[in-house]
Amino acid sequence: RHLNSAVAPLYQGIGTHYIDLWVGTPTPQRQTVIVDTGSGVTAFPCTGCNSCGQVIHHIDDVYQTMQSNSFHELSCDACLAGSCSNKQCSVSRMYSEGSSWRAHECQDWVYAGGGHEEAMGNNNNPDMLSPWNPLSNTDFGLDLKFGCQTSVTKLFLTQWADGIMGMNTAGK
Repeated sequence: RHLNSAVAPLYQGIGTHYIDLWVGTPTPQRQTVIVDTGSGVTAFPCTGCNSCGQVIHHIDDVYQTMQSNSFHELSCDACLAGSCSNKQCSVSRMYSEGSSWRAHECQDWVYAGGGHEEAMGNNNNPDMLSPWNPLSNTDFGLDLKFGCQTSVTKLFLTQWADGIMGMNTAGK
């Protein structure tokens, strides 16, 4: 198969880098997230986050949890980054510039990359049969625990990316 070397999973924005995550099965949904080396939690708006900046500011709509066969919320005994509250793993983060978010911890099948602007799933195009195409090859995915955001403030409302992907796992 032909691998399109022009397609890379990491993109440079203004003052930040972002990546496309493809979340859920059988049809993955794109969630574009900024890459944050200072935090260790990945989170983006999900079903039920009514004031999360979608449509007006974000590139993608909220993640529709009911459309994924592999989505599930974490039980209290499986909390990774948060704590149990009302029989749900709750997690929140505040950032130095004043932005914050609240979420509940979930898990789903996720993989990164793919053509950001391309129509996915065009199997007549050899480039679309590459491992960078999330609809043609799921061998590069993993079960990811992440925060389904239920509320966001400040930059998380107005940024182009949908959410954040924490890369700092030190001390975890």
